[in-house]
Parts: sequence; C-alpha cells; structure tokens
Amino acid sequence: MVTLKNLSEITGYSIATISRVLNNDKTLRASEETKKIIKTVAKTSGYKTLQSKKNKQKIKSSLYNRCCLGIVEPSNIQEHIQDPYYLYLKGFVEQECFNKKIETVKIQYNTKSKKYNFFPNKKVDGIITIGHFSVKEIDDMKKITKNIVFLDCAPHDGNYSSVIVDLKLGLKRGVDYLISCGHKNICFAGPKTAPNIFKELELEIKRVAFLEYIKEKNISENCSLLECERSTESAHENTKLFIEKNIKNLPTVFLAVNESVALGILNALKEKNIKVPEEISVLSYNNTIFSAFITPPLSSISIDSEYMAQTAVELTVKQAKTKLFRPVQILTFPYITEKQSIKKLNKF
Repeated sequence: MVTLKNLSEITGYSIATISRVLNNDKTLRASEETKKIIKTVAKTSGYKTLQSKKNKQKIKSSLYNRCCLGIVEPSNIQEHIQDPYYLYLKGFVEQECFNKKIETVKIQYNTKSKKYNFFPNKKVDGIITIGHFSVKEIDDMKKITKNIVFLDCAPHDGNYSSVIVDLKLGLKRGVDYLISCGHKNICFAGPKTAPNIFKELELEIKRVAFLEYIKEKNISENCSLLECERSTESAHENTKLFIEKNIKNLPTVFLAVNESVALGILNALKEKNIKVPEEISVLSYNNTIFSAFITPPLSSISIDSEYMAQTAVELTVKQAKTKLFRPVQILTFPYITEKQSIKKLNKF
C-alpha cells in the first residue's frame, strides 16, 4: 500500500504539503505545477486519500442497500435434506445479504402450476440459485431476470455467471493427502451416478476423478469402491454389507463423497467394533461445522462455502448495477482440513 511517506520520497515535498494538496486544502499556498506533480504521482501510484476510501465505501454500501435478491432452491427439498452442504450454502447466502442489508426473496418452483412463487411477492434485481434445476425451471428463471448467478453447479453453455468448485482437484488433493499419510488401500464411498445441473443422471464426477487418479498414481489394484446413495442411511447399510463381504481385505481408509456418507460409514464401523482411526480411517468430502462434533472429528477435503456465498452475492449485486454484463465463472479450490479421523501409517 502506498503511503504519504512514499509520495514524499518520490516528489521531494513534505508529507504535510502532500496531504493538504490531496485533500484540496484551499488555504494552502502552492503553485499549480506543485499540485499537478503531487496529484499525478499519487494517481499513478494508486494512492487513495481517506476521504476517497470513505466515498468508495459509501457508494458500495448504497449499491447493496438498494438491492433485492431472490434465492432459488430446488423444488425437490429431499436433495437438501440428504446433503446438508446445500443448506449451509443457503444459510451463508442469507447471512451475507443480512450483513450487507440486502433484501432477500425466497423463490420456489411450483411443480403443479409450473410457475415460480415469491415469498414475499416482490421484484428482484437478481437471482442466486442453489442446487439442481430442470431445463424448463432455468428457462422460467430468465423470465424473472437475466441476472442469474449459479452457486455450486452451473450450465456449461456460458450464458450464466457462476461460482463453482473444482471437484476433481479436490479429489486429487484428497488422494495425495492419503498417500502422504501412508494409505494406498483406499475405498471411495458414494453413488455411481449423480444429477447434473439439469437433474439428468450422469457419472458422479468425484468417483470418475478417483478412478482416473488412482490409476495415474499406480495404486488402482489396491483400491476399491463402495456404492451407496448420498445419504447417511444408505452409507450406513451398505458399509455394513461391504465389511461383511470384505472382512479379510478391508481398506485402510474410506474416502466419502460427502459428509452425510462419512457419518454413515462411521456409524457402521462403530457397530462392527472397528475403531476410527486406529483400525480404519475416514476422509470426508465437504466440511461443515457439524464435522467438528462427530467422534472422532472428521478430517476432510474442505470447500469454503462461506466464501463462495459471499462471492455469489457480490457478483449478483455488481451485475444488477451494470447495464451490460458478460457472464463469468469463478472457480474455487478445495483444501485439506486435518482433524482426527486419519491415521498416519508412515509415522514411526
């Protein structure tokens, strides 16, 4: 950050003189040439006066205050119940809007009337979507506003702005972390398929990335798959069956597709009297506050959902205040959060 001292060193004028010039002190006796030099150097170096910073913040604050954003959730609420990650995203969006004094409207698709309902019924300046939607549901959103920002998943047609996660990179980082801890017998737990943004089933991207990466790391012969839905109940039942079937050749670690599946695995291991992480480790994809209260606290491939929500809100507001905006895609990167569910096999 450029300071008055820096400007003084560059121009040769005193800090007091520079400060008075930049703050347009009319009582200052200085030549027009002196003022021009100081203002030119300050501008080119990126120096901002305290007043200009306040004015910028005031303008930004007023932009937020005049905005009303719609938050669209999937018509199938079961999707959110099975994976609390989406509930956290929604919560962070609402919190950011509250912090910025942005009015919000809840928007839900009525499958019977084939229309969106507004709560309260008010015009919105932009929409943030959370979850999966059919082609018709997305087309109907455009009738409400062209300012749509997809949070977490998005169409690949380049017509909409989005804030998404590099899921493949996160999976690779998870596998690299497990290998660094001495694990080469890894079992991926999750469904074979998952709905895309249009609610159409396609291969689960994390599962595909896992199969590709373990092959690249030359450990595929030692790894395995546990097929289950994205819910705690499905993971619980299928993990018990998996253990019974593979009791003599169990993996050293389960890599769960999400936190709900990780919890189901932990419950099954506990029922089978298998200690975590002493006998088998568990790594979760996604990290909510809930993971800290699980026993043991879950290590995870973490997604900064709060930052994603904040970014989505800021992007939607900016687009609402821009006459002609071009859609952009903001990609966030997962990271590893170490807690207590991974045993380091290579620790001597």
